[in-house]
Amino acid sequence: MSASSATVSNDDLHLVDNLESALAAAGSGQKSLDRRKVPAELLGRANNNRLVLYTLIDWLWIVACWVAMSHTPYWTYPLWVVLIAGRIHSFGVILHDATHQSIRQKSWQIRFVEIFAGYPMASTLNAMRYHHIRHHRDSGMSTDPYFKPTVSGRPFIFFLIWLRHILLIPLWMIRGPYGLLAYAIPGMRNSYAKVFLQDKSGKDLTNLPELIDCCKAELGQVIVHAGLFTFTYFQPETAWFHYFLPAFVAALFAGHRVLVEHNYQPVVDRKMETIMKTTVDHNLTWLGQLFFAPRNIGFHIVHHLHPQVALENLPKLRQWYLDNHPELYPAKRQGQGW
Repeated sequence: MSASSATVSNDDLHLVDNLESALAAAGSGQKSLDRRKVPAELLGRANNNRLVLYTLIDWLWIVACWVAMSHTPYWTYPLWVVLIAGRIHSFGVILHDATHQSIRQKSWQIRFVEIFAGYPMASTLNAMRYHHIRHHRDSGMSTDPYFKPTVSGRPFIFFLIWLRHILLIPLWMIRGPYGLLAYAIPGMRNSYAKVFLQDKSGKDLTNLPELIDCCKAELGQVIVHAGLFTFTYFQPETAWFHYFLPAFVAALFAGHRVLVEHNYQPVVDRKMETIMKTTVDHNLTWLGQLFFAPRNIGFHIVHHLHPQVALENLPKLRQWYLDNHPELYPAKRQGQGW
């Protein structure tokens, strides 16, 4: 254990391991469908060095767009905004891949990803893991943080919920100082969990070690955002045109992705065939992946079947299911939309 590492969780039963155990226990009602039959070479997990590389590549793209923004006509600005927004959206997916790792210590690579991929889209590893792993474990159930039953078959409601994602970055920036206060003031912890981490358990979470870890983890983001706001005070135009406006667009991209990943049918089990019926593959073309589903996150059915599999392995894993279970795995699925 390195001296530079920091404790992630003190729970004996780690949340990610709990998810894997829940999926394994659910199994399948189809005799031919078995997670254990998938070839091991398709189930490779995320590599921390690769996550660092992905983060650096996206930052290089952003810097290139900033340079281009300064040397091209003003009417090209929308192009650079959506390109930068796509990379900020990608940051969220990179951090998301890190949340699926069974880690109890943050290595320097995980710290790097959290700071340079997480903080720009206003999330810590702890915060994303809290709500996202619960989404996987309880997908389509009443305790699923992302489950929105009012969306199904109602395009206007879909549009309104999607539109409110423009407030996602400001809300998550507020989460930081609120979480620090909640660490010092236990009475604020339940509201922190419900409002900012989308907890639907209905339990008293005041002394939950995982939640306290989330509160403590906000300190780094608060410091970085304080620096950002200081820069914005002195250079408001630069900050707004180079970061804030693209970040708002990135939040809309992310909001659309989250809304189309499932068809919002209530479920009561975690069986593999249930996951296939309620989860949606989407935006698998290069253009869709550039903006709406970066880093292969659109290969979403296999991601829910095998949450710990690295994102770069999902296309081949999907093809294996299509080849071996064509009667169950949807080759095409129409997601929600407007």
